[in-house]
Amino acid sequence: MPKHPRSLNAQTALTDASNSLNKAEHAVRQAQSHPDDTTVAQAENALQKADHAVDTIQESENQIAVESLNRRYTQAASNLAAAEETAEDSNDQ
Repeated sequence: MPKHPRSLNAQTALTDASNSLNKAEHAVRQAQSHPDDTTVAQAENALQKADHAVDTIQESENQIAVESLNRRYTQAASNLAAAEETAEDSNDQ
């Protein structure tokens, strides 16, 4: 099996991290629009996977992409925290 060039492997890792983050952002939006224990738990799981994927690309040569993914991750985590608060408030009522 031929080896991929180093830059292709790095690009694949960036693409994988971006795809994982896309899924997490979608799950977070679901939790925001339907804040209950199930959607919040699903979003937490997706965000945890995205965190791992983003962690793996921190040393990439393409630091512009890394910074963009870091910003997106931070925003998704913030949005999830707000959805968690909304879900907790709904549970308290």
